[in-house]
Amino acid sequence: MKVLLGPMLYARDQVDAGVWSFFVNLYLGDSDAGRPPALRLRFFGADGVELAGVASAVATPVADFSGLRAPVAGVLWRWTVQLPRGAEAHRVTYRFEPVDGAKVEGLPDDAPRVVVPATGGLPRVAFFSCNGASDAKTWNSVMRMKRPFGCWADMKAQHEVEDGGFHLLLGGGDQVYADSLMDHEPLLEFRKRELEHKLDPARPPPQGFHEEMLARYVELYCERWSGEVGIAPMLARVPGLFTWDDHDIFDGWGSHESLQACAWFAALYSAAALAFEAFQLGELKTPVKTPALRPPCERHYFQTLRFVGTECDVDVVALDLRSGRTYREQPGGKMAHEVMSKAQWATLDAWRQEHAARPESGTKARHVLLLSSVPLVHLRYGPGAEVMGADTELHDDMLDQWESVVHRGERTRLMVDLFTLAQASCCAVTVVSGDVHVGARGLIRSRNPEHIPAGLAEAAIEQVTSSGIVHPPPSTLQFLGMRMLAEEAVEDLPSFMQTEMLPVGSQRYLRERNWLTMRVEPARTRLSRPKLWLRWEAEHTALSMQVVVEPPPLMRGTGV
Repeated sequence: MKVLLGPMLYARDQVDAGVWSFFVNLYLGDSDAGRPPALRLRFFGADGVELAGVASAVATPVADFSGLRAPVAGVLWRWTVQLPRGAEAHRVTYRFEPVDGAKVEGLPDDAPRVVVPATGGLPRVAFFSCNGASDAKTWNSVMRMKRPFGCWADMKAQHEVEDGGFHLLLGGGDQVYADSLMDHEPLLEFRKRELEHKLDPARPPPQGFHEEMLARYVELYCERWSGEVGIAPMLARVPGLFTWDDHDIFDGWGSHESLQACAWFAALYSAAALAFEAFQLGELKTPVKTPALRPPCERHYFQTLRFVGTECDVDVVALDLRSGRTYREQPGGKMAHEVMSKAQWATLDAWRQEHAARPESGTKARHVLLLSSVPLVHLRYGPGAEVMGADTELHDDMLDQWESVVHRGERTRLMVDLFTLAQASCCAVTVVSGDVHVGARGLIRSRNPEHIPAGLAEAAIEQVTSSGIVHPPPSTLQFLGMRMLAEEAVEDLPSFMQTEMLPVGSQRYLRERNWLTMRVEPARTRLSRPKLWLRWEAEHTALSMQVVVEPPPLMRGTGV
């Protein structure tokens, strides 16, 4: 056997205040899904003594790609881990050891350190987006940098500090950049026909296209998520949850209107979705040995995580803004654009109702982190700019944004739903996003009486955008041009809502590579409430500024 990718840690709900649990995955070549690998996962305390019974003795196969071509054929295996918490946060290490004389190539030499929070403690979070570059020229410029993965190195350094460390890693989209796949066979014929306007949308791709593209996506993850620098060390140390965006499929997926129904695109999406399930969700939703073609919109990847703390709870809600993104022809030839599918809207509504109905609603402080891969509040390109960009490569970028004129109604609906969630659940909602290659801060206000907690003058939702951790920011001239084409003033919306952009430090935007830290600080007095603190970690600038979010006053019980 040979380790092709991993180890990778995946987060789980944490409703038992005394246990910290997660999954550990390894992608192994020359592996049989019907025969668990002869590997033992061992955990050790700070004193070097083994922690017995904390990891499952036998691994479970969660994705069987053994039918793919060599050298990427393999099986993804999962171990379940349950670590006891203590009065203080502590660190453990782990390693894989072959048993029964088995030979396994590529096992890591080091013993990654995992931070276990104290009993009843809430996770300290690291958030990132845009882990790559959209074209070869940009990627080559990154590789020429003195520290091409400097932000990842900084995150790892913070994790290794004795009084620090992260318990949860959140990916806000573009964890891999798959655009390079479009420049190689078998997609060259497709692109040539597209450019020559000779593409027949109904013409099926060649035999074996889906399997070949799945192999190429798997190969991409094995290449970009491996090694001793970049994302790999953090995947091995911090349990993660990841949503996806267009570059995890290819640039502009869902915003190429004329090709949306193309059979080639459906096959390409299916391959990308299977690879996303395996390596970003940590398991195939429907494990099969030879995955069948999976068309767009067949399912969505709405995800939630729940963390129960002693005096405050935190929920993470990750939207899927790609699986259902499409345009549909309505009666009379009119076009309706959608970002989220009807199925995902129904799932979000059901989750909001469940969250509001919990016994903690109104009696315990709560924060909700909403991951939106694309910002709800950012630069607004008006109808004129979108018309001018219709025949340029910027068109799909404009349609990608929540701010696009074709998405404004759906965007308003989401904002109203978030204010309704905050009011019905007596919680604070904070939006975290990526995509735009700069750091930014947005604020959504509502003066609608239905949204305002008792005793406050207005309701507010903070949005913090962190992007990108590897992708370089736009140049000064590029960003100046973008700002000249866009609106940045306060925007009035239906339902008595407003949005505006606020500064990040001394500037309106943070135009350097960055990532984000988040933590909930306990209440310091009887009259205070547990606050969520969010801070940008920039590549070159030490930012003292932090965004602080306080939950609303409690409505029932003995709390305030």
